[in-house]
Order: sequence, then structure tokens, then C-alpha cells
Amino acid sequence: MFGDTSCRCTEEEAANLDVITRYRMAKVSDRGPFLSPEYRRHRPGFKNLGELWGGSGMTDGSLAKKSIVLMHMEPRGDTVFGIWRVLGTHSGDFYGVPATGRDIDVIEVGLWRLENELITEAWYFGDGLGFLRQAGLTI
Repeated sequence: MFGDTSCRCTEEEAANLDVITRYRMAKVSDRGPFLSPEYRRHRPGFKNLGELWGGSGMTDGSLAKKSIVLMHMEPRGDTVFGIWRVLGTHSGDFYGVPATGRDIDVIEVGLWRLENELITEAWYFGDGLGFLRQAGLTI
């Protein structure tokens, strides 16, 4: 589910907001068409979990019944900032954390830069400590 993504913005900002909204709604495995050939992810959202648990990311199977609840999106020129909730059941490897079967509801934020309606750069920051606590794990 996504919240209201309307804005008072330029045509470029509205187009970028639309791209990012569709990107966030897509399954992980379906996000390739939104990315520029020069795409660079500077920081994964749950990078700290990966460093602690030896993983590097997530797949479509990491969270069963996954949903994204958009809290806010803000386009400015060629960039878009967003904050959202990630909900689901921890059903597979998530940045190295093995499945626990526990329900998860964590905050993640992102910043994207776009050119020609393709994402060229991205930075993500997720609540890894909140994830671990909800998964019933400690560090």
C-alpha cells in the first residue's frame, strides 16, 4: 500500500516521483528496468546487518507477505527522498539473518538521483536494530 504521492512540483520532479513510486512497489527481482546502466547503490538499506551477519542483501523470498507503506516522498530537481515502512514475515535470508518466521515492521529511508527517468544513484538507511529486535535476535 502506498500513501498519497501527489506534489506541487515541476514536470521533471513529478516524473521522478512516479519512477521512484513504481520502483518501490516492484518486487526486488523486477526493479532492473528502473536502473540506469551506470546505476550505483552507494549504501544498502540494512548495510549494518550485512556487516554483522555476513550477508549482502535481500531477495523476493526474504519477507513473505511483504508490503511497503509509503510515509513521505519529496522530489527536488533530479533527486527524490522517501521514508517508508517495510512489513512482512521474515521468511528467508535478510542481509545474512536467517529466517525467523517473525513479523517485521521497520522504517527505511532512501535518496535517489535520476537522469532521463532512470535511477543513477541510490542511498538507503534501514532500522537494523529494530529488525533484529522484532526478529527476536540480539547483537
